[in-house]
Amino acid sequence: MKFLLLAWAVVALSSRLSAADDITWLINYDGKALPDSTWTTVGTVNAKAEADGLHLIDNGKDFGHFRAAWKAKPGDEIIVEATVKTGAITGSQSKKPATSLWPWRDGAPVMVQLSDGRHQEGLVLFPAQATSFTDRFIPMDTSNRFHTYRLIIRDTDMSMWVDGVQKVVGQNAFWKPADSPEPFIQFGSSAKVATGEAIWSSVKLGVRKAAAPLPPDPVKLTISEPWLIPREDVKQTRPYLYDMGKGLLLASVAQGPDAFYEPYGLLKSTDAGKTWMPIPGLDKIDTTPLPCLRRPDGTILGISRWTRTQPDGRVVGKTVRLNEDATSFTMTDNEIILPKQYTNESAGDQTICERHIWNDDDGGITMVVWTRKSVKRPDGRNNTERWSHLLRSTDEGKTWNHFSTVGPGGEPAVVRLSATEQTAVIRGDRNSLMKQMFSHDSGKTWSKPVDLEVGKVLPDLVLMSNGVLACSYGRPASCLMFSLDGGKTWPSHHVVSEKTGFNYTSIREISPGRLLYLHDAPKMSGFTIDVEPVKP
Repeated sequence: MKFLLLAWAVVALSSRLSAADDITWLINYDGKALPDSTWTTVGTVNAKAEADGLHLIDNGKDFGHFRAAWKAKPGDEIIVEATVKTGAITGSQSKKPATSLWPWRDGAPVMVQLSDGRHQEGLVLFPAQATSFTDRFIPMDTSNRFHTYRLIIRDTDMSMWVDGVQKVVGQNAFWKPADSPEPFIQFGSSAKVATGEAIWSSVKLGVRKAAAPLPPDPVKLTISEPWLIPREDVKQTRPYLYDMGKGLLLASVAQGPDAFYEPYGLLKSTDAGKTWMPIPGLDKIDTTPLPCLRRPDGTILGISRWTRTQPDGRVVGKTVRLNEDATSFTMTDNEIILPKQYTNESAGDQTICERHIWNDDDGGITMVVWTRKSVKRPDGRNNTERWSHLLRSTDEGKTWNHFSTVGPGGEPAVVRLSATEQTAVIRGDRNSLMKQMFSHDSGKTWSKPVDLEVGKVLPDLVLMSNGVLACSYGRPASCLMFSLDGGKTWPSHHVVSEKTGFNYTSIREISPGRLLYLHDAPKMSGFTIDVEPVKP
């Protein structure tokens, strides 16, 4: 592992020290006039040369981009550089923010995209972030002034730089299979619905000899063919997967419109996730358990995702007790007790039970939850705060008391690395980046959040029997990343499916070295992934 980190440091240092004059610029557009015959027009381009550069507008009626062909040489390092300032940008839906689009499916109103004939990726600009087309995010103001963005592409890696500072390492970020074997670079708008504008001062493409070989991916994956998990009577999305042991898998699956108190179904599988059947009485209801846990006595404990605030201010959910093979159950009320600053008070407040739950050595149980609460800003405006927490129960899930606050944000994933070490990854929120925290005292206290370079939704964490820490996450793709040092670094990233939907994901190790991966894009599907750490 030390060798791997050293190799990464050498690559990063060599990239930083490489001077601009060792780049052979193959395409160099300076923004002073409309692009010349090097470029072809795709779509209808609404563009005008101005003093600062080419002003290109996608108004929803006329949109398009400029595209140039080039000849790629295997083994070269490719440099794409653009100096640009964005204007107003909308999302793919009128009531959604500007980040609400899947760039490779819906296109993007301000983008630079490159293909080397084997893979393609690029840069997408939103008002408050610069991103790849997939899962790398750089929070920043792209409209306050001109910024120079640089992509450095080596094989399937794509580092991302802003104004000379590296922001994204980009291991395996240049991943998407090319649409055509003909290499190209294009800039402008490819958006089908979203609109936007930008002033392009320059767009350049160059190559140079790679300074050193890339370090190998420290994890080898073998991915099975996917299989559908069909259901005719209800649409299934957002799976939460649990391994109960004894050959029994459970999955809590959303069946509603992504709203509070939507119904869920609890499904069971006894054939390693190939087929699933709903458990009678725990299907199509909003009190279906989401986190599920095999207790020491062999029974299964489950806690409802949704909670309700009572007239007296108490927050109440449901505790479900299933027998060993999940063929029968009982359901009772539980109470969740949090500090006042996190407790539900207004009608829109919600305490949500998340997927991770475990048995404690003293016979108790720890569960992960997150709170969503409306608070007043200093200027009087309303703001929704999301916080993630650990709760403990010592009475078989009847009462849940606050144990610690993990950090800001919702949809947390928490994994125990040892008796004292834990790490958590929390959904990317306003800036899309997922956040990571660490605890060195069994979850009592947590470090400050660290921004990861990837996002966005519903991370899941599994510490595998071979020592590899796996993290699944989604939107706009279904992804996996791996750590070999307990989450301190994530040197292995993979897109396992580019199909789009909710792109909520879930993983569990169902046999040594083998993950079961469920996702909902575009329909509920599963596949297995064999994970093998590669020795340096």
